[in-house]
Parts: sequence; C-alpha cells; structure tokens
Amino acid sequence: MTETRSLQDGSDGVARLPLGTRIFHWTTVALLALMFGLILAAEQAGPGDLGATLVDLHRSVGLTLFLVVLARLAWRLAHPLPPLRRPAWERLLAGGVQAALYVCVLAMPALGWAASETAGDTIRLYGIVSLPSVLPMDEDLSDRLFQLHGSVAIALLCLIGLHAAGALRHRFVLRDGVFERMWLGGERSRKVNQSRR
Repeated sequence: MTETRSLQDGSDGVARLPLGTRIFHWTTVALLALMFGLILAAEQAGPGDLGATLVDLHRSVGLTLFLVVLARLAWRLAHPLPPLRRPAWERLLAGGVQAALYVCVLAMPALGWAASETAGDTIRLYGIVSLPSVLPMDEDLSDRLFQLHGSVAIALLCLIGLHAAGALRHRFVLRDGVFERMWLGGERSRKVNQSRR
C-alpha cells in the first residue's frame, strides 16, 4: 500500500492549480516549441524569402513569449503556488530551476530583439506592424548580442530538460500527483492518491 502524500495542508489529495496558472504554463510551452521550431526551419531553408519569413515569425513569436511571460509573472504574484511538502533541498532545486527559466525566457527574446535592432533589421510583428527602431546600428555589438542570444537559448534548453526530468520523476517515480496538478485535462489530479491506496 502506498502512503497518501498530501501536497497542501488539510488536503487528502492533490489540489489542481488555478486554471489561469495552467493555461499560462502550457501557452509558454507551446510558444517556446514554436519559436525553436521556426528558427530551426529557417536555418534549414537558408537565405531567401522563405528563410526570411520564418525568421520574422520567430521574432514575432519571441516577442509574444516575452509579453506572455511578463503577464504570467504578474499572475504568479497575485496567485502564489501552494507550498509542497517536499525536502528542503528539492524545494530549493526546483525553485532555482524555475527562477532561472524565467530569467532565460525573458532574456532570450530581449537579446534577440536588441541584436536585430543593432543589425539594422526592421522587425515586423507578424508581418503587420513594423516596430520603431530605438537602438543605433552597431554590427559588432549585434554580433556579440546574437552570440549571447544563442548561449542563453542553449542554457534554456538545458533548464527545460531539468524541469521536464523533475516533472517526469514526480509522475513515474514518486507518483505523488505533482505532475497532474499542472495538467489541463481531467480530474485525475484530485483522485490520484486515493486510487493508489
């Protein structure tokens, strides 16, 4: 028999996170996947109209991601996550990874925008609105910013891997319902512990 693990004081099961929290989470995941997919496709397409269009879409999705994450942070401040009954080292590790994820997800599109601006590129949001240029052209600075942009992207992918590994550990090793509380569908998260008694 598996001991029931409560994730909230006074709870016999696993409380679902607020719907807004879950929507922000999975919207962020979708935008990240789309952003990385677009730049990989642009690199495969090479120079030309298709490649340029894919890069423009990549930039637009990146700026959208930046705004979504700012809104997500505001939501998080207004709706803090309930504390988990986990060892202190695990809470510190998870909190550190999440904080680093937020920093990278905000820094990456900001660096990409600044690098494009200093390269003299015109940024058109989804091909509709041209954003005003606010940074002077500086090709050397642009090159350095693009390099930093790429380094942050690599760091972000590593952090995403750590975050995903932690989530899968909760789902398949600990089986404590932490994974299910962020899931969008069904009511499994409220019943998962009872079904394993």
